[in-house]
Amino acid sequence: MKNLLKATLLMAGVCTTGFVFGQRNSYDDRYDRDDRPSRRDERREDRRMEDRFDERREFNRRSEENRRYDNRYEDRMGNDRRSNRMFDERDLSQAYDEGYEDGQRSVEIEQRKERRENYKNFSFGVYGGANSTRFQGEDVGGNSLAGRLGYQLGFFVRGGGRVYGQIGAEYLTSSSDFYQAGGADTTTSVKEIISNVDQKYLHIPAYIGVKLAQSERGVSAVRLQIGAEYATPLGVGNNEFNFRQSDFRAATFNGLANLGFDAGPLMIDFVYHYGFADVIKNTSNTQRRILAVNVGFKF
Repeated sequence: MKNLLKATLLMAGVCTTGFVFGQRNSYDDRYDRDDRPSRRDERREDRRMEDRFDERREFNRRSEENRRYDNRYEDRMGNDRRSNRMFDERDLSQAYDEGYEDGQRSVEIEQRKERRENYKNFSFGVYGGANSTRFQGEDVGGNSLAGRLGYQLGFFVRGGGRVYGQIGAEYLTSSSDFYQAGGADTTTSVKEIISNVDQKYLHIPAYIGVKLAQSERGVSAVRLQIGAEYATPLGVGNNEFNFRQSDFRAATFNGLANLGFDAGPLMIDFVYHYGFADVIKNTSNTQRRILAVNVGFKF
């Protein structure tokens, strides 16, 4: 009996001691869990630090953009690096305008160069002048020059370089003296007649020319031209011989020789027309000989 009581008391003490230690360990565990940060808290703190870093980086980026937006920067080239020179929007605008103007000037220079080349290779001109005409068999020794003067107006197109071609058209009026001898017998109806006959012609001249000397651009030059022209009568003035347009050949050809001088756009030409055929039907020695002087402008 006494042994049973001791065993019971011993068992009760063991249980009590185990219960006490179990409560203490449970309390310590709760304390340790409450006092130590959890993984969730650690992750939350990491995200907070990352957010702060992102905010700082965003702040720096916006500061950089604001600095660029203010259009102020430091030129790090040459002497400006030492002087820390700053440029603002007006400097940039001026530099842009200057660059644009330089580009425009370069384009204009190229365009002027191209125009100069085209001017050397192609030109158009107009002219006018005076002429003196006679026929091949006509004696002009004692005749007045005033009765032989006429005029011409024309235009031309010229293309090529130092050797070039030229074609054009001109309206020409000329005047020539005609002579008809009288009969030996004074009673005859045939009498001596000296009369001036005015003629109007359309000429189509064509030349091949060479510039004997010329300026760098080819604007000013000394020219020599030879060629031929087609000539057709447009009318005849009143005359004592009663010539009509039908009395003249519908078409003739003349040889041409031309000595010309260009001074910029101004030009002067001396032209000699040499007729190859009689211009009046059934009449010999009526080939025309014309000496003309022209003054004009070319473009």
